[in-house]
Amino acid sequence: MGLPTTITTWVPWVILLLVILALLRLFVLKATPAAKSSEISTVKYRYRQRKKFCKDNEAAFLLILEKAAGGSVRVFSKVHAAHLLIPRMELSIENWNLSFDRIVAKQFDYVLCSTTDMSILCIVMLYTQKNKKPSTDKFLLKACRSAEIPVVKFSSEEDYTAAECRYLLKKAIPDAFARYSKSKAPVRIDTENIKQKNSEDSLQLMLLREGQRRAQKLQRIKNKKTKSN
Repeated sequence: MGLPTTITTWVPWVILLLVILALLRLFVLKATPAAKSSEISTVKYRYRQRKKFCKDNEAAFLLILEKAAGGSVRVFSKVHAAHLLIPRMELSIENWNLSFDRIVAKQFDYVLCSTTDMSILCIVMLYTQKNKKPSTDKFLLKACRSAEIPVVKFSSEEDYTAAECRYLLKKAIPDAFARYSKSKAPVRIDTENIKQKNSEDSLQLMLLREGQRRAQKLQRIKNKKTKSN
């Protein structure tokens, strides 16, 4: 009979102890967020300035694009894709969010806009033969195609003149370069005629330079094969 009496005596104290522990736990949980927020408020956010906004080759190509665009087009560099593209409204909420997440962290090399109303004219993308993210470029090209934004691709390994850039841009957005339409370059290649005219807008000069580049590439490939043999 002694054992049941002992258990009956201790049960209220055990229940009281459990209640006290539960109240202490609740109090600690409520106090913890306030403590964390006070700690966060005292954190010092420190940064350092980057040396340059653009790399040297990017800045050099930007100057060439600005010269090629003239006064009718404004050129911007390193523009986030989300500033130019937005998912279509007919998508479901889930697909809309997925589509937006795909572009939110990506950017375009250069964007050309009209100086009058800042409307988007085209996008300029630089590419290399050793591009480590070809899937990203393919996705951005598809995204621009779906949004009906022209894309002009330039090789970062080539040296372009302002005349060559202007010619390629005029093919993509001819209306933006209407004031240059009077000076049409002949199609046939005549080296002596090119040297005499010395015209920046000459299509002949651009084709000749492109032929020289390809010849130099082929020569380099042949030299490598010769050395390997």
